[in-house]
Amino acid sequence: MKEHQHIWNSWNQSKGPKYPHEKVIQFVFRNFPIADRAQTRVLDLGCGSGVHTHFLASEGFQAYGCDISEVGVANTRSRLQSASLVADLQVASLDQLNYEDDFFDLIISCSVFEAAGLATVQKGIREIYRVLRSGGLGFFLFASEVDFRIQQNNTLGLHGFSQVEVESIFKPLNLNFLYIDRYITTFQNQTFQSNDFLITLKK
Repeated sequence: MKEHQHIWNSWNQSKGPKYPHEKVIQFVFRNFPIADRAQTRVLDLGCGSGVHTHFLASEGFQAYGCDISEVGVANTRSRLQSASLVADLQVASLDQLNYEDDFFDLIISCSVFEAAGLATVQKGIREIYRVLRSGGLGFFLFASEVDFRIQQNNTLGLHGFSQVEVESIFKPLNLNFLYIDRYITTFQNQTFQSNDFLITLKK
């Protein structure tokens, strides 16, 4: 954990992306009417420097965020304060979540699993399941093994997930539904491919 903290503390010095991922925005707007958001607890799992925590808080949710990086959590706190927004923030690994059972209505995680690695995600999915309430939704976006970030230099040591790995992680869970999809975009005449798994589930 300490080694990963060092890596992601360094990465978060740049304060991460400025805008939330379009797929997160689409998912939230399609599934959570404005009238329901004040009663909806949402965890931004692996919040980094807080771009999605900020988005969730600004849209009226009860926002929570956690990350292994102290720098990322500090950046998230600063980002929220500058916008006069509030969220509950913690430094935590996804395989050791300090929340009560059945606590969240929604858990989102964007570009986190590839950074955590297979072993941590295999442990962490039990924690994610534990803190998600019955009927709660999960939305997870993370790199596959053919994503350009995995195939190119991969200086951060990211793990690209295979279909078999994804199925072994999510299918054993007792879920109302599980959708294993892909979000694929290409660049420079298809020289580079961004190839993410997009997981939607309901407990």
